Amino acid sequence: MANTENQRSAVKIITAIAAAAIVWTSVFSVSAQVISDENSTNTDTKVSDELLVLPNGDAIVSNDSADIDLNIVPAVSVDIKVGTNAYKKYDVPRSTVKDALEHANIKLGDYDTVDKSLKAKVKENTKIKVNRVSFTKVTKTKKVMYKTKKKKTSKLFEGQTKVKTKGKKGVKKVTYTQKVVNGQVTKTIVSGTKIIKKSKKKVVLVGTKRKNYRMLVNNPTSFKTKSKGGAGTFFDHNGKKVAYKKIVTGPATAYSAQVGAYTAVGSRVKIGGVAVNPRQIPYGSKVYIETPDKKLVYGYAVANDTGGFVYTSSTVVDLFYPLESTCNTWGRRTVNIYVLA
Repeated sequence: MANTENQRSAVKIITAIAAAAIVWTSVFSVSAQVISDENSTNTDTKVSDELLVLPNGDAIVSNDSADIDLNIVPAVSVDIKVGTNAYKKYDVPRSTVKDALEHANIKLGDYDTVDKSLKAKVKENTKIKVNRVSFTKVTKTKKVMYKTKKKKTSKLFEGQTKVKTKGKKGVKKVTYTQKVVNGQVTKTIVSGTKIIKKSKKKVVLVGTKRKNYRMLVNNPTSFKTKSKGGAGTFFDHNGKKVAYKKIVTGPATAYSAQVGAYTAVGSRVKIGGVAVNPRQIPYGSKVYIETPDKKLVYGYAVANDTGGFVYTSSTVVDLFYPLESTCNTWGRRTVNIYVLA
């Protein structure tokens, strides 16, 4: 009798096991049949532990529950470009950009950017671009230019300069941080500087000593010139820097005339008026005249007269003085004639 009851219990257990096996077999048979049918026309079906993407664009997702229910999640085809690579198609769930990248197994770096919000919903043929961003450091060695310091000295005349200390360039190490997007440097900033060798200032002495200019007769003639830059510059007896167009060097004599006498251009003779060869220095030219050693100065003048000297001697200018005695004192000297305008 006992054996009969034991046999019945065994039969029930075997029956239950068989029933369960039939249910599980049915479920997996259906899934296998779906996959098999689809594979007959398309071999791109993707299967994972939790997601089955079908060629028709749908996805089967397991609930991982005891009831073994299946959820159908619509799938879409998107184009994803990573860095410098070309766009590539991926079948992903109809969800967010973030989910699409995760499903495509594309991981974002700390500085990578995406051209769309990660929370944005994807649609059929959505294009997603991922930029690979990184930062690199580059160090370069550069020279540091020295500064120039000017120092006044009475040991030099005005207009004279002298280098007291030569300048020396320094050396510095500069660190640059570069932003690299998809392999191309898009931005560079200086992130650090270190002086390796200090530069040395250049010291230039500038003269302040006034020269002992002397005029035989005070020449009040003065005028503003329009000459800028010109062929050179000089300092007049007032210490003013003046530009000139050209310079003529040669013998100078002096002449006097009766009060009220007229010059070749029709003006009356006066201090500051000089006779010239008009073919060399045109009438009306504004000039400045002094000896090359700058010890004797006639000063500013206007070329307004001429004389027989242009035919009989090598004189280049004849200076007007009111008194004949002054002319004799001048005699014949070499001068520089700065043509201003």
